[in-house]
Amino acid sequence: MQPDADLCGELLTPLRALIGLKQLASHWGAVHGDDTLPYAAAGLLGELVHCGESPLGELAQHRIVDASVVSRQAAQLEQAGMIARRPDPADRRISLLSATPVGEQAFAALEREKKEWLSHALRGWNDSEVQQLTNLLHAASRDLRTAAHELLEHTDPTHSTQEGAR
Repeated sequence: MQPDADLCGELLTPLRALIGLKQLASHWGAVHGDDTLPYAAAGLLGELVHCGESPLGELAQHRIVDASVVSRQAAQLEQAGMIARRPDPADRRISLLSATPVGEQAFAALEREKKEWLSHALRGWNDSEVQQLTNLLHAASRDLRTAAHELLEHTDPTHSTQEGAR
C-alpha cells in the first residue's frame, strides 16, 4: 500500500526548505573564507572518497546528471589537485577518477565543518531524534533515487540503470 498523495504533498514543503539549504551549502566556502572546493564539485569529490575509483559515466548516472556536468566538475577538481584521472585499462576511452590525498583531506575538513554546524543547528534535538531523522532520510533518499531511475528508464530508452549500478 502506498501513502496518500495529499499526505505526500505535505512533504513537499520541508523538502523545498531542505533544498533551499543547498543554496547555503553552495556558498559554504565563501562564508568560511575558503572557496577552494566548489560546492557542486564537493559532491563529486565526496562520492569518490566514499566509493573509490569510478568511471566518469557511472558517476554521472549515479548522480542523475549529464556526463558533461561531471566532466566539468572533474576538471575543476583535477586542476586543484583533488582528484586524479587515468584511462581504464579495459577500455582506454573511459576515464577512471579517484580522490587524491589532497582531495581526501579537503573533503574531510569540509565534512568536519558541516558536522559541527549541524550539531549546533540541531542543538535542541537529542541523539535519538537525530538518529531517527538520519534513518528516515536514508530510506527516503534510497526510494526517491530508485523512483528517479525508474522514471528515467521509462522516459529515455537509451538509459539503463544496469550500467554502473552501485
